[in-house]
Amino acid sequence: MGMRRRNVLSLVVPIIAAAVIGFGFAIDRWVIGSEVETAPAPTAISPPSPAIEVARQPEVDNAHFKALFARGIASLRAGDPGQAVAAFESAQRLNPKVPALYANLGFARLALEQIDAAIESFESSIALRPSQANAYFGLAEARERQGDWEAALGAMRVFVHLTPEDDPFRRRALSAIWEWETALDRRPSNDSDAAKAETASSEQTKGPDLLKAVLSRLDGGSDTLARYAGKTVILNVWATWCAPCRVELPSLQRLSEKLDSERYAVVGLSTDKDPDFVREFLRDVGVSYPNYLDPGRDTAYGILKIESYPQTLLVRPDGSIAQRIVGARAWDQPEMVENIEGIN
Repeated sequence: MGMRRRNVLSLVVPIIAAAVIGFGFAIDRWVIGSEVETAPAPTAISPPSPAIEVARQPEVDNAHFKALFARGIASLRAGDPGQAVAAFESAQRLNPKVPALYANLGFARLALEQIDAAIESFESSIALRPSQANAYFGLAEARERQGDWEAALGAMRVFVHLTPEDDPFRRRALSAIWEWETALDRRPSNDSDAAKAETASSEQTKGPDLLKAVLSRLDGGSDTLARYAGKTVILNVWATWCAPCRVELPSLQRLSEKLDSERYAVVGLSTDKDPDFVREFLRDVGVSYPNYLDPGRDTAYGILKIESYPQTLLVRPDGSIAQRIVGARAWDQPEMVENIEGIN
């Protein structure tokens, strides 16, 4: 298995490294239409790009910010990540609220092998905008370099979910996912096995079987989803290392306080391994709705078929899945509450 993993890594590392370099040349595809005006990508038609967050700064700061940002992009394209970091950090001091800035800073730090700092930058980008797709790509690469393939897979799957079918980096991301799953022995051995797995997935997520899913309590006991039978369940699968998961937890807490507890239940399922750490983390965040632990990920992967984090299942009172929502949401917003209350 060790030799197999080394062989797999020898294939996937060049794929990802080339993609990270490629982001330096295609980075304006992720900036246009968000915060900063740059030269449009030659193969893309982009919407107008008012400087949304930047425009709130004084005009002189806005112009200076854009100049520094452009300098950082140029340095990335020229293969000088050190200069890119310096430019992006200067821009950050002028406006620390631009998601694309942190994503690009993450790629520059990644090129310098500053892995922890890169992860911090990518997570800051995602915290500001959970749909900042390229930040997930960079986060996946950084987590893979740390040897955390589970986290890398989760981040890369979110990237794939957020990008259109014709996105050039999507193919590279799918290649990485395939290699990482192979290294972790996640790939089915043949098409027949894949078909069986898909069939099993659809059968196991029907009401009666889903209600049998075992949930390990943080105090060491266990429950099943049958405990919530008769209620609409908002089942959020998350992990403490997942930046967008952390972003949405407070809104899930507020949602739990808004909904009628006789008809609805917000429930968390963490895939972390340490119950004490999860319990302390939830206390610090201020989350009081029920949370469970799935350290072996048997429920998340085997029954719920979760492939990326965060992922939330809206479960009908009979135990069947009404909706599967990938990615972070502001759960206490009126449109989200209305959607949940419309489930029957």
